[in-house]
Amino acid sequence: MKKILTTILILSGVLYGCNTQKDITTLNASEMIKNKEAIESFYAKALTVNTQSRPTEVLKPLLAEGYSSSSSSGSKNAEQLMGQLEFFWKTVPDLKWIPQVITNDGDVYTVRSIASGTPNGDFMGMPTDGSKKFEIMTIDMHTVKEGKIRSTHHIEDWSTAMKQLKGGDKKKTAMDIGNAFMDAMGKGDMDALMNLMHDDMVWQNAGDKNIPWIGPWNGKKAILEQFMPAFGAGFKTIKWEPIDALTSDDTAAYFGQMIGNLTKSGVETEEFTYALRVKVKEGKVILWNWFEDSFEVSRAYNKK
Repeated sequence: MKKILTTILILSGVLYGCNTQKDITTLNASEMIKNKEAIESFYAKALTVNTQSRPTEVLKPLLAEGYSSSSSSGSKNAEQLMGQLEFFWKTVPDLKWIPQVITNDGDVYTVRSIASGTPNGDFMGMPTDGSKKFEIMTIDMHTVKEGKIRSTHHIEDWSTAMKQLKGGDKKKTAMDIGNAFMDAMGKGDMDALMNLMHDDMVWQNAGDKNIPWIGPWNGKKAILEQFMPAFGAGFKTIKWEPIDALTSDDTAAYFGQMIGNLTKSGVETEEFTYALRVKVKEGKVILWNWFEDSFEVSRAYNKK
Protein backbone atom coordinates (compact mmCIF):
# COMPACT_ATOMS: atom_id res chain seq x y z
CA MET A 1 0.00 0.00 0.00
CA LYS A 2 2.81 2.37 0.88
CA LYS A 3 4.45 1.69 -2.48
CA ILE A 4 1.16 2.34 -4.26
CA LEU A 5 0.65 5.67 -2.42
CA THR A 6 4.20 6.72 -3.21
CA THR A 7 3.66 5.92 -6.88
CA ILE A 8 0.42 7.92 -6.92
CA LEU A 9 2.13 10.92 -5.29
CA ILE A 10 5.00 10.79 -7.80
CA LEU A 11 2.61 10.58 -10.75
CA SER A 12 0.52 13.41 -9.35
CA GLY A 13 3.62 15.57 -9.01
CA VAL A 14 4.67 14.82 -12.57
CA LEU A 15 1.24 15.60 -13.95
CA TYR A 16 0.97 18.78 -11.88
CA GLY A 17 4.40 19.85 -13.02
CA CYS A 18 3.50 19.26 -16.68
CA ASN A 19 0.35 21.34 -16.41
CA THR A 20 2.22 24.16 -14.70
CA GLN A 21 4.88 24.14 -17.41
CA LYS A 22 2.17 24.21 -20.09
CA ASP A 23 0.57 27.30 -18.49
CA ILE A 24 3.92 29.09 -18.40
CA THR A 25 4.64 28.16 -22.02
CA THR A 26 1.22 29.39 -23.08
CA LEU A 27 1.74 32.69 -21.26
CA ASN A 28 5.16 33.22 -22.87
CA ALA A 29 3.81 32.36 -26.29
CA SER A 30 0.95 34.82 -25.80
CA GLU A 31 3.35 37.61 -24.89
CA MET A 32 5.61 36.75 -27.81
CA ILE A 33 2.63 37.03 -30.17
CA LYS A 34 1.78 40.46 -28.72
CA ASN A 35 5.38 41.60 -29.09
CA LYS A 36 5.54 40.35 -32.68
CA GLU A 37 2.30 42.16 -33.53
CA ALA A 38 3.70 45.36 -32.00
CA ILE A 39 6.83 45.11 -34.16
CA GLU A 40 4.78 44.42 -37.30
CA SER A 41 2.47 47.38 -36.60
CA PHE A 42 5.44 49.68 -36.03
CA TYR A 43 6.80 49.03 -39.53
CA ALA A 44 3.66 48.32 -41.57
CA LYS A 45 1.31 50.93 -40.09
CA ALA A 46 3.47 53.71 -38.60
CA LEU A 47 6.65 53.80 -40.70
CA THR A 48 5.19 52.69 -44.05
CA VAL A 49 2.72 55.13 -45.62
CA ASN A 50 -0.72 53.55 -46.07
CA THR A 51 -4.35 54.59 -46.38
CA GLN A 52 -5.66 52.82 -43.27
CA SER A 53 -3.72 54.55 -40.50
CA ARG A 54 -1.60 57.49 -39.35
CA PRO A 55 1.66 57.27 -37.35
CA THR A 56 0.27 59.04 -34.28
CA GLU A 57 -2.86 56.90 -33.95
CA VAL A 58 -0.79 53.72 -34.31
CA LEU A 59 2.04 54.68 -31.98
CA LYS A 60 0.06 56.19 -29.09
CA PRO A 61 -1.22 52.80 -27.85
CA LEU A 62 1.91 50.97 -29.04
CA LEU A 63 4.65 52.90 -27.21
CA ALA A 64 5.08 52.42 -23.48
CA GLU A 65 5.12 55.31 -21.03
CA GLY A 66 8.60 56.83 -20.94
CA TYR A 67 9.48 55.52 -24.41
CA SER A 68 12.70 56.78 -25.97
CA SER A 69 14.21 56.44 -29.44
CA SER A 70 17.96 56.97 -29.60
CA SER A 71 20.70 57.11 -32.22
CA SER A 72 24.20 58.53 -32.50
CA SER A 73 22.67 61.97 -33.14
CA GLY A 74 20.53 62.08 -29.99
CA SER A 75 17.24 60.81 -28.62
CA LYS A 76 13.53 61.48 -29.02
CA ASN A 77 10.53 60.85 -26.83
CA ALA A 78 7.27 59.38 -28.13
CA GLU A 79 5.77 62.76 -29.09
CA GLN A 80 8.88 63.80 -31.02
CA LEU A 81 9.01 60.49 -32.88
CA MET A 82 5.35 60.75 -33.87
CA GLY A 83 5.90 64.32 -35.10
CA GLN A 84 8.90 63.24 -37.17
CA LEU A 85 6.98 60.39 -38.77
CA GLU A 86 4.00 62.64 -39.59
CA PHE A 87 6.48 64.94 -41.37
CA PHE A 88 8.02 61.99 -43.23
CA TRP A 89 4.58 60.86 -44.42
CA LYS A 90 3.90 64.33 -45.81
CA THR A 91 7.31 64.77 -47.47
CA VAL A 92 7.81 61.17 -48.63
CA PRO A 93 4.33 60.08 -49.77
CA ASP A 94 5.54 56.64 -50.96
CA LEU A 95 7.68 55.87 -47.88
CA LYS A 96 8.15 52.14 -47.28
CA TRP A 97 9.98 50.52 -44.36
CA ILE A 98 10.11 46.78 -45.01
CA PRO A 99 11.70 44.40 -42.45
CA GLN A 100 14.07 41.84 -43.99
CA VAL A 101 15.20 39.97 -40.86
CA ILE A 102 13.74 39.97 -37.33
CA THR A 103 15.54 38.24 -34.45
CA ASN A 104 15.04 38.42 -30.71
CA ASP A 105 17.00 37.75 -27.54
CA GLY A 106 14.48 37.74 -24.73
CA ASP A 107 12.56 41.00 -24.95
CA VAL A 108 15.06 42.71 -27.28
CA TYR A 109 14.08 42.51 -30.97
CA THR A 110 16.61 43.37 -33.69
CA VAL A 111 15.15 44.33 -37.06
CA ARG A 112 17.09 44.85 -40.29
CA SER A 113 14.97 46.72 -42.84
CA ILE A 114 15.03 48.40 -46.23
CA ALA A 115 13.65 51.95 -46.20
CA SER A 116 12.78 53.64 -49.50
CA GLY A 117 10.88 56.64 -50.79
CA THR A 118 10.75 59.61 -53.15
CA PRO A 119 10.83 62.89 -51.18
CA ASN A 120 9.15 66.01 -52.51
CA GLY A 121 10.05 69.10 -50.52
CA ASP A 122 12.72 69.97 -47.96
CA PHE A 123 14.10 66.63 -46.75
CA MET A 124 16.78 66.73 -44.06
CA GLY A 125 17.92 70.11 -45.32
CA MET A 126 18.00 69.06 -48.98
CA PRO A 127 15.48 70.45 -51.50
CA THR A 128 13.82 67.63 -53.46
CA ASP A 129 11.22 67.62 -56.22
CA GLY A 130 9.88 64.06 -56.25
CA SER A 131 12.14 62.96 -59.11
CA LYS A 132 14.71 60.92 -57.17
CA LYS A 133 14.29 57.94 -54.86
CA PHE A 134 16.39 56.67 -51.98
CA GLU A 135 16.76 53.07 -50.79
CA ILE A 136 18.82 52.37 -47.68
CA MET A 137 19.44 49.78 -44.98
CA THR A 138 18.32 50.40 -41.40
CA ILE A 139 18.86 48.46 -38.16
CA ASP A 140 16.71 48.87 -35.04
CA MET A 141 16.87 47.27 -31.59
CA HIS A 142 13.51 47.42 -29.81
CA THR A 143 12.86 46.50 -26.19
CA VAL A 144 9.32 45.12 -26.16
CA LYS A 145 7.36 43.88 -23.13
CA GLU A 146 3.72 42.81 -22.99
CA GLY A 147 3.10 44.17 -26.48
CA LYS A 148 4.49 47.64 -25.70
CA ILE A 149 7.67 49.07 -27.22
CA ARG A 150 9.69 50.59 -24.37
CA SER A 151 12.75 51.83 -26.25
CA THR A 152 14.39 51.81 -29.67
CA HIS A 153 18.03 52.15 -30.65
CA HIS A 154 18.36 52.75 -34.38
CA ILE A 155 20.85 53.25 -37.22
CA GLU A 156 19.84 54.48 -40.70
CA ASP A 157 22.19 54.97 -43.63
CA TRP A 158 21.02 58.52 -44.37
CA SER A 159 24.37 59.53 -45.87
CA THR A 160 23.73 57.06 -48.71
CA ALA A 161 20.17 58.40 -49.08
CA MET A 162 21.52 61.94 -49.49
CA LYS A 163 23.96 60.79 -52.18
CA GLN A 164 21.17 59.00 -54.04
CA LEU A 165 18.91 62.06 -53.87
CA LYS A 166 21.70 64.42 -54.88
CA GLY A 167 22.55 62.21 -57.85
CA GLY A 168 25.86 63.89 -58.54
CA ASP A 169 24.10 67.22 -59.26
CA LYS A 170 23.16 65.97 -62.72
CA LYS A 171 21.25 68.70 -64.53
CA LYS A 172 17.87 67.67 -65.87
CA THR A 173 17.50 67.94 -69.62
CA ALA A 174 14.54 69.47 -71.43
CA MET A 175 13.57 65.89 -72.31
CA ASP A 176 13.60 64.86 -68.63
CA ILE A 177 11.33 67.75 -67.70
CA GLY A 178 9.05 67.24 -70.71
CA ASN A 179 8.71 63.53 -69.90
CA ALA A 180 7.94 64.29 -66.26
CA PHE A 181 5.29 66.82 -67.33
CA MET A 182 3.57 64.34 -69.66
CA ASP A 183 3.76 61.62 -67.01
CA ALA A 184 2.07 63.92 -64.48
CA MET A 185 -0.66 64.79 -67.02
CA GLY A 186 -1.27 61.10 -67.70
CA LYS A 187 -1.64 60.37 -63.98
CA GLY A 188 -3.71 63.47 -63.27
CA ASP A 189 -1.11 64.51 -60.67
CA MET A 190 -1.88 68.23 -60.29
CA ASP A 191 0.74 68.82 -57.58
CA ALA A 192 3.49 67.51 -59.86
CA LEU A 193 2.13 69.53 -62.80
CA MET A 194 2.14 72.76 -60.83
CA ASN A 195 5.69 72.11 -59.61
CA LEU A 196 6.84 71.64 -63.22
CA MET A 197 5.13 74.76 -64.62
CA HIS A 198 6.99 78.06 -64.84
CA ASP A 199 4.90 80.99 -63.63
CA ASP A 200 5.27 82.57 -67.09
CA MET A 201 4.48 79.38 -69.00
CA VAL A 202 2.71 79.70 -72.36
CA TRP A 203 0.48 76.94 -73.72
CA GLN A 204 0.24 77.52 -77.47
CA ASN A 205 -2.04 75.54 -79.75
CA ALA A 206 -3.50 77.00 -82.95
CA GLY A 207 -6.74 76.05 -84.66
CA ASP A 208 -10.48 76.73 -84.87
CA LYS A 209 -11.22 79.67 -82.56
CA ASN A 210 -14.71 78.27 -81.92
CA ILE A 211 -13.07 75.46 -79.92
CA PRO A 212 -12.87 76.59 -76.26
CA TRP A 213 -9.34 75.35 -75.57
CA ILE A 214 -7.56 76.86 -78.58
CA GLY A 215 -4.78 79.17 -77.33
CA PRO A 216 -2.52 80.83 -76.67
CA TRP A 217 -2.87 80.62 -72.90
CA ASN A 218 -0.43 82.91 -71.11
CA GLY A 219 0.70 82.24 -67.56
CA LYS A 220 0.40 79.36 -65.12
CA LYS A 221 -2.85 80.70 -63.62
CA ALA A 222 -4.68 80.90 -66.97
CA ILE A 223 -3.48 77.43 -67.98
CA LEU A 224 -4.61 75.84 -64.72
CA GLU A 225 -7.91 77.69 -64.32
CA GLN A 226 -9.07 78.10 -67.93
CA PHE A 227 -7.30 75.90 -70.45
CA MET A 228 -7.10 72.63 -68.54
CA PRO A 229 -10.76 72.53 -67.41
CA ALA A 230 -11.93 73.40 -70.95
CA PHE A 231 -9.68 70.86 -72.64
CA GLY A 232 -10.41 68.13 -70.06
CA ALA A 233 -14.17 68.56 -70.54
CA GLY A 234 -14.04 68.81 -74.32
CA PHE A 235 -11.47 66.31 -75.57
CA LYS A 236 -11.03 62.68 -74.53
CA THR A 237 -7.80 61.07 -75.69
CA ILE A 238 -8.30 57.60 -77.16
CA LYS A 239 -4.83 57.06 -78.55
CA TRP A 240 -1.54 58.80 -77.76
CA GLU A 241 1.44 57.09 -79.32
CA PRO A 242 4.84 58.84 -79.24
CA ILE A 243 7.10 57.74 -82.10
CA ASP A 244 10.16 60.05 -82.08
CA ALA A 245 11.71 62.51 -79.65
CA LEU A 246 14.64 64.92 -79.95
CA THR A 247 16.33 67.26 -77.47
CA SER A 248 18.84 70.10 -77.64
CA ASP A 249 19.81 72.47 -74.81
CA ASP A 250 16.56 73.93 -73.42
CA THR A 251 14.22 72.41 -76.04
CA ALA A 252 12.67 68.99 -76.60
CA ALA A 253 10.50 67.88 -79.52
CA TYR A 254 8.06 64.97 -79.72
CA PHE A 255 6.29 63.39 -82.70
CA GLY A 256 3.56 60.76 -82.81
CA GLN A 257 0.02 59.68 -83.69
CA MET A 258 -3.22 60.22 -81.82
CA ILE A 259 -7.00 59.85 -81.89
CA GLY A 260 -9.51 61.78 -79.78
CA ASN A 261 -13.21 62.06 -79.10
CA LEU A 262 -14.87 65.50 -79.08
CA THR A 263 -17.31 65.55 -76.17
CA LYS A 264 -19.58 68.27 -77.58
CA SER A 265 -20.29 66.39 -80.82
CA GLY A 266 -19.52 62.86 -79.71
CA VAL A 267 -17.49 62.47 -82.92
CA GLU A 268 -14.18 60.62 -82.93
CA THR A 269 -11.30 62.00 -85.00
CA GLU A 270 -9.45 60.04 -87.60
CA GLU A 271 -5.91 59.14 -86.55
CA PHE A 272 -3.65 62.15 -87.07
CA THR A 273 -0.03 63.21 -86.57
CA TYR A 274 0.96 65.53 -83.76
CA ALA A 275 4.17 67.40 -82.92
CA LEU A 276 5.13 69.08 -79.66
CA ARG A 277 7.86 71.61 -78.88
CA VAL A 278 8.76 72.02 -75.20
CA LYS A 279 11.04 74.76 -73.91
CA VAL A 280 12.30 74.83 -70.31
CA LYS A 281 13.64 77.56 -68.08
CA GLU A 282 14.97 77.25 -64.52
CA GLY A 283 14.07 73.55 -64.53
CA LYS A 284 10.40 74.18 -65.42
CA VAL A 285 8.27 74.18 -68.58
CA ILE A 286 7.95 77.71 -69.96
CA LEU A 287 6.53 76.85 -73.42
CA TRP A 288 4.25 74.00 -74.48
CA ASN A 289 3.86 74.50 -78.22
CA TRP A 290 1.35 71.97 -79.58
CA PHE A 291 0.88 71.19 -83.28
CA GLU A 292 -1.95 68.91 -84.41
CA ASP A 293 -4.18 68.36 -87.42
CA SER A 294 -6.39 71.30 -86.49
CA PHE A 295 -8.65 70.69 -89.51
CA GLU A 296 -9.42 67.14 -88.34
CA VAL A 297 -10.12 68.28 -84.77
CA SER A 298 -12.36 71.10 -86.04
CA ARG A 299 -14.21 68.70 -88.36
CA ALA A 300 -14.99 66.35 -85.46
CA TYR A 301 -15.89 69.23 -83.11
CA ASN A 302 -18.33 70.74 -85.61
CA LYS A 303 -19.66 67.37 -86.91
CA LYS A 304 -18.60 68.06 -90.47
